[in-house]
Amino acid sequence: MAAYARTEALPLTAPAVAVEELDLPAVYAAHARYVAGVVHRVMGADGEVDDILQDTFLDAMTGLGPLREPAAVRAWLVTSAVRRSRAVLARRRRRRIFSFLFEGVSPRASDPRDRQAVDDLWDALDRLPEDLRIPWILHRVVALSLPEAAAACEVSLATVKRRIADAEERIERRLGPEASR
Repeated sequence: MAAYARTEALPLTAPAVAVEELDLPAVYAAHARYVAGVVHRVMGADGEVDDILQDTFLDAMTGLGPLREPAAVRAWLVTSAVRRSRAVLARRRRRRIFSFLFEGVSPRASDPRDRQAVDDLWDALDRLPEDLRIPWILHRVVALSLPEAAAACEVSLATVKRRIADAEERIERRLGPEASR
């Protein structure tokens, strides 16, 4: 992810920005690194960060036009990236279910003890439904506030709190009480 531009202040100044006036390269330069970080954390190490990031900024070409508040651009981009990540996670889950029927599970590292804790957490997260996994990662890993996580997931604050608590409970059951902290 080192290739993504450093996050800087948003270059938009008008209260309402038309698609024709949108400086997409500047928006990309200002937000790509942050959005890529969010996607990487949501998707995990073997995620499809570049594809989701590109699709998110393709969405921005048409979706950012009616935005009334320039400060809301980052939140809009994160919400779009979360939607795309959710779809990829759902496909991944379906693939995992079907691949389990046809092939055995093989270790991902040459020395499993080196990455056991990380692999165990990702395994627990892979088993969570997307509706629980994404809010938990946004809040606990990406460090979004609860209102920001709720906005990115397009749910109410109460719903995101409930989903994070449910995810923590499931992670604790799988890994132990210290795992979700």
